[in-house]
Amino acid sequence: MSSAHHSSDIPQFVVIRDQVHNTYKHPIVHYVFEDEPFPEVTKENLILVDLDDNAQLSEIDSYSPHFQVIDCRLDHNSTVYDQFDGAHDGTGLMTIEGVSAPKANEAIESLQPVRNLDNLRETIFNFKTRNEMVKRVFASSASPSSSSSQQQQQQQQQLQQQPSLTAAATSSISSSSFESHSPNRT
Repeated sequence: MSSAHHSSDIPQFVVIRDQVHNTYKHPIVHYVFEDEPFPEVTKENLILVDLDDNAQLSEIDSYSPHFQVIDCRLDHNSTVYDQFDGAHDGTGLMTIEGVSAPKANEAIESLQPVRNLDNLRETIFNFKTRNEMVKRVFASSASPSSSSSQQQQQQQQQLQQQPSLTAAATSSISSSSFESHSPNRT
């Protein structure tokens, strides 16, 4: 995407929703257009959001081993209201939904022994809930059907012909930030 793209088309307000903890984080947002170099960002906390020339979602990938993206929604008609004066700025909203996974040592330390039937039922319920989340993660990253695959190939060909904007989000659920970058990843 060229630098001359209207900034009102690019979502300026981004939130990340962790479905495991039912929390929202507002990351720090930076945009880098295709003619700009990609900033030094650790991949430990990176979510890459690729927008096409029309500021529509092209691709989203999480590079973090502790957070996997399930869905990303863009609402260009949404307005973000200032909490203090009630004025709205007309910027679009991007909502990134995903699931977080604790680090291995945190997961082991948080395990509680099953002491009675109620604890067992709660453990089974939590297992089923986490299992459904894992299924959604795999479903969101599964390969599309053959007709969807053809559409995806056509979109990729169009993207190769048009300049685009890529946004990279660095997002640690405990301390979130958001970066953007050009499609030439190295």
